[in-house]
Amino acid sequence: MTGDGTEKEEESAGPTADSPTKPLLHSTLAAQNLLVSLVLVQLARPDPNPSAATISQTYNLARLLQANTTKLLNTYLSTQGSPFSDPGFSALGLRWAGVPVATFPFLAWRTMGDSERLARNYGAYATFDAFLQLVWDDQDELCPNCSELLAMLGTARARTRGLLANLTSIMAAMGIPTPPATDPLTSEAAGVGAFEKKCRGYVVCREYHGWVDRTVRDFTLLKAKYPA
Repeated sequence: MTGDGTEKEEESAGPTADSPTKPLLHSTLAAQNLLVSLVLVQLARPDPNPSAATISQTYNLARLLQANTTKLLNTYLSTQGSPFSDPGFSALGLRWAGVPVATFPFLAWRTMGDSERLARNYGAYATFDAFLQLVWDDQDELCPNCSELLAMLGTARARTRGLLANLTSIMAAMGIPTPPATDPLTSEAAGVGAFEKKCRGYVVCREYHGWVDRTVRDFTLLKAKYPA
Protein backbone atom coordinates (compact mmCIF):
# COMPACT_ATOMS: atom_id res chain seq x y z
CA MET A 1 0.00 0.00 0.00
CA THR A 2 2.76 2.38 0.91
CA GLY A 3 4.71 1.69 -2.28
CA ASP A 4 1.63 2.12 -4.46
CA GLY A 5 0.75 5.38 -2.81
CA THR A 6 4.24 6.79 -3.31
CA GLU A 7 4.22 5.80 -6.96
CA LYS A 8 0.88 7.51 -7.53
CA GLU A 9 2.11 10.64 -5.81
CA GLU A 10 5.17 10.73 -8.09
CA GLU A 11 2.99 10.27 -11.17
CA SER A 12 0.62 13.03 -10.14
CA ALA A 13 3.50 15.36 -9.34
CA GLY A 14 4.93 15.07 -12.88
CA PRO A 15 2.33 17.15 -14.77
CA THR A 16 2.26 19.75 -12.01
CA ALA A 17 6.00 20.33 -12.39
CA ASP A 18 5.84 20.52 -16.21
CA SER A 19 2.75 22.67 -16.59
CA PRO A 20 4.41 26.14 -15.91
CA THR A 21 6.91 25.57 -18.74
CA LYS A 22 4.27 25.25 -21.47
CA PRO A 23 3.02 28.88 -21.41
CA LEU A 24 6.63 30.06 -21.19
CA LEU A 25 7.54 28.00 -24.26
CA HIS A 26 4.59 29.41 -26.22
CA SER A 27 5.53 32.97 -25.21
CA THR A 28 9.12 32.47 -26.35
CA LEU A 29 8.04 31.13 -29.73
CA ALA A 30 5.59 33.99 -30.21
CA ALA A 31 8.32 36.55 -29.43
CA GLN A 32 10.69 34.87 -31.88
CA ASN A 33 8.04 34.86 -34.62
CA LEU A 34 7.33 38.55 -34.00
CA LEU A 35 11.04 39.38 -34.22
CA VAL A 36 11.39 37.48 -37.50
CA SER A 37 8.35 39.33 -38.89
CA LEU A 38 9.81 42.70 -37.97
CA VAL A 39 13.13 41.83 -39.59
CA LEU A 40 11.36 40.74 -42.79
CA VAL A 41 9.37 44.00 -42.88
CA GLN A 42 12.59 46.01 -42.53
CA LEU A 43 14.24 44.00 -45.30
CA ALA A 44 11.25 44.48 -47.60
CA ARG A 45 11.13 48.26 -47.04
CA PRO A 46 12.95 50.17 -49.84
CA ASP A 47 15.92 52.32 -48.86
CA PRO A 48 15.07 56.04 -48.65
CA ASN A 49 16.49 58.30 -51.31
CA PRO A 50 19.91 59.46 -50.05
CA SER A 51 19.04 63.06 -50.89
CA ALA A 52 15.67 63.06 -49.07
CA ALA A 53 16.97 64.92 -46.01
CA THR A 54 18.65 67.59 -48.16
CA ILE A 55 15.46 67.97 -50.22
CA SER A 56 13.55 68.66 -47.01
CA GLN A 57 16.20 71.16 -45.86
CA THR A 58 16.11 72.91 -49.24
CA TYR A 59 12.33 73.20 -49.06
CA ASN A 60 12.64 74.83 -45.62
CA LEU A 61 15.31 77.23 -46.90
CA ALA A 62 13.14 78.19 -49.88
CA ARG A 63 10.18 78.87 -47.56
CA LEU A 64 12.40 81.15 -45.48
CA LEU A 65 13.56 82.97 -48.61
CA GLN A 66 9.98 83.34 -49.80
CA ALA A 67 9.14 85.84 -47.05
CA ASN A 68 12.52 87.57 -47.35
CA THR A 69 12.24 88.12 -51.11
CA THR A 70 8.87 89.85 -50.70
CA LYS A 71 10.44 92.26 -48.23
CA LEU A 72 13.50 92.69 -50.45
CA LEU A 73 11.38 93.70 -53.46
CA ASN A 74 9.29 96.15 -51.42
CA THR A 75 12.38 97.67 -49.78
CA TYR A 76 14.09 98.00 -53.15
CA LEU A 77 11.14 99.87 -54.68
CA SER A 78 10.77 102.19 -51.69
CA THR A 79 14.39 103.39 -51.97
CA GLN A 80 14.54 104.10 -55.72
CA GLY A 81 12.36 107.19 -55.96
CA SER A 82 9.62 107.82 -58.51
CA PRO A 83 8.25 105.99 -60.42
CA PHE A 84 9.46 102.90 -58.53
CA SER A 85 8.33 104.15 -55.12
CA ASP A 86 4.94 105.36 -56.37
CA PRO A 87 1.96 103.51 -54.82
CA GLY A 88 0.92 100.50 -56.87
CA PHE A 89 3.99 100.60 -59.13
CA SER A 90 4.27 97.54 -61.35
CA ALA A 91 6.05 96.91 -64.64
CA LEU A 92 5.58 93.21 -65.24
CA GLY A 93 6.40 93.57 -68.92
CA LEU A 94 9.85 94.95 -68.17
CA ARG A 95 12.62 92.45 -68.87
CA TRP A 96 16.40 92.51 -68.69
CA ALA A 97 18.65 90.34 -70.83
CA GLY A 98 20.09 87.38 -68.93
CA VAL A 99 17.79 87.58 -65.88
CA PRO A 100 16.01 84.21 -65.44
CA VAL A 101 12.23 84.39 -65.82
CA ALA A 102 10.24 82.20 -63.44
CA THR A 103 6.95 81.95 -65.35
CA PHE A 104 6.44 78.63 -67.13
CA PRO A 105 3.41 76.79 -68.65
CA PHE A 106 1.71 74.82 -65.89
CA LEU A 107 1.48 71.40 -67.56
CA ALA A 108 5.07 71.57 -68.78
CA TRP A 109 6.17 72.48 -65.24
CA ARG A 110 4.00 69.85 -63.55
CA THR A 111 5.18 66.96 -65.75
CA MET A 112 8.84 67.98 -65.71
CA GLY A 113 11.31 65.23 -64.76
CA ASP A 114 13.49 65.48 -61.65
CA SER A 115 16.68 66.06 -63.65
CA GLU A 116 15.25 68.99 -65.62
CA ARG A 117 13.52 70.47 -62.56
CA LEU A 118 16.72 70.48 -60.51
CA ALA A 119 18.90 71.64 -63.41
CA ARG A 120 16.61 74.61 -64.10
CA ASN A 121 16.72 75.61 -60.44
CA TYR A 122 20.50 75.32 -60.39
CA GLY A 123 20.92 77.38 -63.56
CA ALA A 124 18.58 80.12 -62.31
CA TYR A 125 20.31 80.56 -58.95
CA ALA A 126 23.80 80.41 -60.45
CA THR A 127 22.72 83.37 -62.60
CA PHE A 128 21.08 85.21 -59.70
CA ASP A 129 24.28 84.84 -57.71
CA ALA A 130 26.01 87.12 -60.24
CA PHE A 131 23.08 89.51 -60.70
CA LEU A 132 22.55 90.02 -56.96
CA GLN A 133 26.19 91.04 -56.64
CA LEU A 134 25.74 93.46 -59.54
CA VAL A 135 22.62 95.01 -57.96
CA TRP A 136 24.49 95.35 -54.65
CA ASP A 137 27.28 97.21 -56.48
CA ASP A 138 24.74 99.46 -58.23
CA GLN A 139 22.95 100.33 -54.99
CA ASP A 140 26.20 100.92 -53.14
CA GLU A 141 26.90 103.58 -55.77
CA LEU A 142 23.36 105.00 -56.14
CA CYS A 143 22.20 104.77 -52.53
CA PRO A 144 25.17 104.24 -50.21
CA ASN A 145 23.08 105.16 -47.14
CA CYS A 146 20.49 102.46 -47.87
CA SER A 147 22.04 100.12 -45.30
CA GLU A 148 18.94 97.94 -44.88
CA LEU A 149 18.65 97.30 -48.61
CA LEU A 150 22.38 96.57 -48.97
CA ALA A 151 22.22 94.14 -46.03
CA MET A 152 19.19 92.38 -47.53
CA LEU A 153 20.90 92.03 -50.91
CA GLY A 154 23.97 90.56 -49.20
CA THR A 155 21.82 88.10 -47.25
CA ALA A 156 19.92 87.11 -50.38
CA ARG A 157 23.15 86.33 -52.18
CA ALA A 158 24.50 84.29 -49.24
CA ARG A 159 21.31 82.23 -49.07
CA THR A 160 21.34 81.79 -52.83
CA ARG A 161 24.75 80.20 -52.46
CA GLY A 162 23.28 77.96 -49.76
CA LEU A 163 20.58 76.87 -52.21
CA LEU A 164 23.22 76.16 -54.84
CA ALA A 165 25.20 74.02 -52.39
CA ASN A 166 22.07 72.03 -51.52
CA LEU A 167 21.14 71.60 -55.18
CA THR A 168 24.66 70.39 -55.96
CA SER A 169 24.42 67.82 -53.15
CA ILE A 170 20.99 66.58 -54.22
CA MET A 171 21.97 66.26 -57.87
CA ALA A 172 25.18 64.41 -57.01
CA ALA A 173 23.26 61.95 -54.80
CA MET A 174 20.76 61.32 -57.61
CA GLY A 175 23.44 61.00 -60.29
CA ILE A 176 22.39 64.18 -62.11
CA PRO A 177 25.23 66.30 -63.54
CA THR A 178 25.23 69.97 -62.58
CA PRO A 179 25.14 72.41 -65.50
CA PRO A 180 28.55 73.86 -66.43
CA ALA A 181 29.42 77.09 -64.63
CA THR A 182 28.97 80.20 -66.74
CA ASP A 183 29.34 83.92 -66.05
CA PRO A 184 26.20 85.64 -67.38
CA LEU A 185 27.67 89.13 -67.05
CA THR A 186 30.51 91.07 -68.63
CA SER A 187 32.35 94.11 -67.33
CA GLU A 188 30.17 96.29 -69.55
CA ALA A 189 27.21 95.56 -67.24
CA ALA A 190 28.49 98.17 -64.80
CA GLY A 191 28.55 100.87 -67.48
CA VAL A 192 24.83 101.61 -67.85
CA GLY A 193 23.15 104.80 -66.60
CA ALA A 194 21.53 105.33 -63.19
CA PHE A 195 17.93 104.84 -64.37
CA GLU A 196 18.86 101.68 -66.27
CA LYS A 197 20.56 100.35 -63.12
CA LYS A 198 17.38 100.97 -61.14
CA CYS A 199 15.32 99.18 -63.81
CA ARG A 200 17.73 96.25 -63.85
CA GLY A 201 17.66 95.99 -60.07
CA TYR A 202 13.87 95.98 -60.09
CA VAL A 203 13.76 93.16 -62.65
CA VAL A 204 16.35 91.14 -60.69
CA CYS A 205 14.48 91.49 -57.37
CA ARG A 206 11.10 90.76 -59.00
CA GLU A 207 12.25 87.67 -60.89
CA TYR A 208 14.27 86.44 -57.92
CA HIS A 209 11.07 86.60 -55.87
CA GLY A 210 9.23 84.72 -58.63
CA TRP A 211 11.90 82.04 -58.78
CA VAL A 212 11.87 81.45 -55.04
CA ASP A 213 8.09 80.96 -55.24
CA ARG A 214 8.64 78.45 -58.04
CA THR A 215 11.35 76.65 -56.04
CA VAL A 216 8.94 76.24 -53.12
CA ARG A 217 6.46 74.61 -55.51
CA ASP A 218 9.20 72.45 -57.06
CA PHE A 219 10.40 71.18 -53.70
CA THR A 220 6.86 70.61 -52.47
CA LEU A 221 6.62 68.03 -55.26
CA LEU A 222 10.08 66.58 -54.60
CA LYS A 223 9.53 66.38 -50.84
CA ALA A 224 6.33 64.40 -51.37
CA LYS A 225 8.09 62.11 -53.84
CA TYR A 226 11.18 61.54 -51.65
CA PRO A 227 10.03 61.69 -48.00
CA ALA A 228 12.83 61.88 -45.44
